[in-house]
Amino acid sequence: MSVAFLEPFASILVLAVALVLGSFLNVCIYRLPLGESVVSPGSRCPKCGSAVRAWQNVPIVSWLLLRGRCATCGAPISWRYPAVEALTGLAALALWRGFGPSWAFAIAAIFSLMLIVLFFTDYDHQLLPDLVTLPGFGLGLAVAWYNPFLSDPGWPRIVAAMTGAALGSGILWGIGALYSRLRGVEAMGFGDVKMMALVGAFTGPAGVAVTLFAASVVGAATGLALIPLKGKNLQNALPFGCFLAPAALVALLWGRTAVTAYLGLVHLGP
Repeated sequence: MSVAFLEPFASILVLAVALVLGSFLNVCIYRLPLGESVVSPGSRCPKCGSAVRAWQNVPIVSWLLLRGRCATCGAPISWRYPAVEALTGLAALALWRGFGPSWAFAIAAIFSLMLIVLFFTDYDHQLLPDLVTLPGFGLGLAVAWYNPFLSDPGWPRIVAAMTGAALGSGILWGIGALYSRLRGVEAMGFGDVKMMALVGAFTGPAGVAVTLFAASVVGAATGLALIPLKGKNLQNALPFGCFLAPAALVALLWGRTAVTAYLGLVHLGP
């Protein structure tokens, strides 16, 4: 039996597992900011407290069958639940199709899961949970030896992970401290600093540069666009973590290539 014959089944399996993981990410997104356990009790309607049965908890399908409402009390179920499940499934499938069974797939998939949680918790609660950022930072260092996105194999990967974590967190901390001193208000939460330690451990110095540049440009443009629409100022238009998360995934996949191309363009590269 050829490997090509098994590939469609492997892709379906990856998608199915990712959709289930997406359902679990919804639990994390809802419960972590509240300080609740993500393990127990089982899923319940936040409005009436009724337990969610197995058939009501099938990713995407149950939401569609229930027409976005609790089966017991009829309270609306946010569109975010199927959106997170679909996003997780599609991201995992795309990474699987791109990398196949490899360390690159495993590392990129795990990194994506953490970024999805951080994006939505920051969007909903302006909070980047320590239970994601700190273990994620440690995991990034732990798997650095096997991380092909960092640098050439061997000890340079360990150095890149440690340097990236230090640069990412250090730059944001320095900018925040300087802004607070000059303006007398807090520029960003310390959660952003810890998130960049995680990002740096997975993407290295090149990834940190791409993440901060892309997030700052897109964040500033989005903030300026929202000012006339919602009457918000640039500081609180959207949490910065919402821009760091997608930028970090781009940086993981293409950060080194982008930096190398840029350095070559300005004749500083090899």
